[in-house]
Amino acid sequence: MLAKFYKLEWDISPKYLKMFENWDSQLSLKTTKDGNSNKQTGNGSELRNLSLSYKAISSAGVNILKELETVRSMLGVIAPLQINEKRLFSTLFLLTDAQTSNFSITPNGQIVSCEISLSFVEIRVGSGTGGSLKVLYNDIDITKDITVIECEHEMNSEDKPDEIKIKFADNNHLWDGWNPNNTDTIKVIDGIAKTGKMYIQSVLPENGYMNLTGTSIPDKMRKVIKENNKSWSNVKFLQVITEIAGRNGLSLESHDVENRTIPFIEQENISDLKFLAEKCELEGCSFVVYDGKLVLYSPEAIEKSTPVKTVTIKDDTNYKYDDNSINAYGACEIDNGSMAGYASAENKNENVFRKILKGYIDNETEGNLYAKNILAKMNRSLKTGSFQTDIMRDLSAASLVALNTPGATSNNGNVFYTKVRHDYVKKKTNHYFRFLA
Repeated sequence: MLAKFYKLEWDISPKYLKMFENWDSQLSLKTTKDGNSNKQTGNGSELRNLSLSYKAISSAGVNILKELETVRSMLGVIAPLQINEKRLFSTLFLLTDAQTSNFSITPNGQIVSCEISLSFVEIRVGSGTGGSLKVLYNDIDITKDITVIECEHEMNSEDKPDEIKIKFADNNHLWDGWNPNNTDTIKVIDGIAKTGKMYIQSVLPENGYMNLTGTSIPDKMRKVIKENNKSWSNVKFLQVITEIAGRNGLSLESHDVENRTIPFIEQENISDLKFLAEKCELEGCSFVVYDGKLVLYSPEAIEKSTPVKTVTIKDDTNYKYDDNSINAYGACEIDNGSMAGYASAENKNENVFRKILKGYIDNETEGNLYAKNILAKMNRSLKTGSFQTDIMRDLSAASLVALNTPGATSNNGNVFYTKVRHDYVKKKTNHYFRFLA
């Protein structure tokens, strides 16, 4: 017999069929750990435990190392369990643990076979998604109509929209009738964590599930629209950005951004998103889009602000650190064919970043300003790091955070969060940051 759970398939002994007939039924509470308070909290109900084991054998065509990696990556996944392509009971299962034993290894260290034991717990489906997680479609709460299997919310800090990915079981077969499109919205709320309004990009079926992706900007903001071609003369920077935001249904919020008068700007055959990113780079600012709002900010001002939070990295944390300081640029040269600009980082590095600009440069002073802002951005993310913790719902990208690393005190200090990814099902947060220059 063939058993299947999510991405995993294995041969199962017929002896398990007898076990299913006398399956133990004992209600237990599902709990999760909060990374902010360290408290265990209730998050829905669980019913009945299930353990299955199988033998992985390389001679049967199984890549054992890949099999073990797949099993480890599936811890925390919720999915149906199938036997010979038939669903086992009308329920879903959470993979809670995986253990290996009885390894058979050749003299040269190759794994020939091993036993893999999987532990599951049943998740109730009838009541919809449980716990603190809420899902709103076009501002209508559909939490009880679906069962969320996976849910990741990625927040980005510099010129890239936020993203949401949700995998769910369509318990009541509603999605075909709703027929969502890219003007519809989805929101996810998990306690104090909120995705804000996300525009649906796609909803695709896969093995009985629906895979939904969304982003914080409307689809038209990515498209080249001929009617958006325009030029401005002697215009305030924020006036242009307000217009870009408005035609995409966004409001504008600005923090510590210089509202310079610009002699001439032209948008020609370029999407609003790309145009916005290019102009923000030249003016020395960045942006995020959250809940229908375009937020411009000065990275330099945030770096000089007070940290919003102190995060302690435990000694057993899988912490990654990259230092590419050797690749720092010592200067920047720009040119548009009729005017040039230059800036020096005064760091004694000989690397020079050169860029050809398509846009207008009014004079040498403006060219030098553009070169300075481009150079600052190029040298900004030379030292970076990442790690994972239990979920910290109060963290977002474009924040200044104080790191406390008892195991590596040289890394203590303030860092700028470039990206935060919350997993609202596995209750984990991935932290991505850059050290301040």
